[in-house]
Amino acid sequence: MVAVRKILVPIDGSPNSYRALEYAGYLAERCDASIDLLYVVNLSSTVAAFSDPSGGVCVPEGVIDDFKEIGQESVNKAVAMLPAGIAARGVVEVGVPTEVIVSFAIEQGYDLIVIGSRGLGSIAQLVLGSVSSYVLQRARCPVMIIR
Repeated sequence: MVAVRKILVPIDGSPNSYRALEYAGYLAERCDASIDLLYVVNLSSTVAAFSDPSGGVCVPEGVIDDFKEIGQESVNKAVAMLPAGIAARGVVEVGVPTEVIVSFAIEQGYDLIVIGSRGLGSIAQLVLGSVSSYVLQRARCPVMIIR
């Protein structure tokens, strides 16, 4: 039987990510597993917000830090939602969420990723969000997608 000892839960502050956290908390209690919460400051959307028509980008000083602070607040809220006794830590990274989640999971050696499904996007993404679909296809560990 495969032991689940380390669970990764990517969160973005959405209700779907908090539902995924509930499932992860349930599993962690039963498996005596730890949970790491990963919030990714979406660098691609941040850069897009500060792009000018000529293709240049000027992100004002401190904007990334402000977004990281928002991410830390989401992580703190999520940790507080977990049942007492579960070992949990929060991590805030900056980058493209799809790539950061997969590379972080590989580097840290998680046994399971529990992620919320958004159900948004193109026809091909009606059931799974683009982030959850990407993670499902590229992760090296099992992925549980919560609707």
